[in-house]
Amino acid sequence: MADQLSTLFTPDFFESLVNAKLPFSMTEPLDFEDVGQKQWKGKAPIPSGLVERVWPVLEALSKLELASVPDLLQFLPPIADENFPRQALGLQLLLDQMTRSLLRGIDGRWRSAFFDIISVRYAHTLDALPEDQKPWAWSRWKTFATLDFWVLARTWYICPFVHSDKPSDAERALRFTEETRNIIEKETGTTDPHRSERDFILSDTYGVSRVLKEGPPGAGATVQLYAYWMCKLMDLHKPVIDQFGHYPYKNAYFGRENTPEEDAWFKKRDGNPMTSEELRSRLKRDIDAGIWAHLGAGRNV
Repeated sequence: MADQLSTLFTPDFFESLVNAKLPFSMTEPLDFEDVGQKQWKGKAPIPSGLVERVWPVLEALSKLELASVPDLLQFLPPIADENFPRQALGLQLLLDQMTRSLLRGIDGRWRSAFFDIISVRYAHTLDALPEDQKPWAWSRWKTFATLDFWVLARTWYICPFVHSDKPSDAERALRFTEETRNIIEKETGTTDPHRSERDFILSDTYGVSRVLKEGPPGAGATVQLYAYWMCKLMDLHKPVIDQFGHYPYKNAYFGRENTPEEDAWFKKRDGNPMTSEELRSRLKRDIDAGIWAHLGAGRNV
């Protein structure tokens, strides 16, 4: 299987994932109103040609048992190579972001109970590297990219920790945003204005959907304002983990029943609705039987 993956995990493939998710200059100042629109308002669709390249890779991975997924670092350049940060980002975007874009309906189980697990394992592998070798280190990116672009790249590196159901990963995500915040404050000579509302941010279980609805900074947005908004958005995930011990909206994909408290939370929150009863029943039958619907069963043709 490693041989098959090596033919799919190519430098060109990883680069295409980065270019699709971050269609911006690495060397010129960025318009962060435009960045916000493309990153969060759906104005940078995934090229259809890339989608057709992604499916065979996801299908190849889906044929593996979680315990037999190989060390993914073997498919990247040497850690010290100057191309390592972007290539490593491309692989992370495949596991965490492309799966969120493509895996719907019954395929949501593959996203949450399979690829998210591979994604966060990979993130921990990267996080175990020495500080100056981590692919999201500013010291590495600053040799070939602006602070503007690095902020966008680092944003997506944190997502596996944020999306994980584990409280320990939520803690790592919180440290990750603080590391980001400290660098931005040092590089721009500013202070994150959201520091004054930390207690509220870290207790607000409805904040994610509200902040997403409000959207990122608009006209006149600077790299620091965008970065501080992103840090706030990521931090707002933790209160949900703190309250429930996991994400209630993932319950169906793991065969968990909602508690009354979780049902009440669902009814009050904005954003994506609770999984339909029909899909919950289908997922529960599969989980109880120890089977998986084939990857792509929920794909819109």
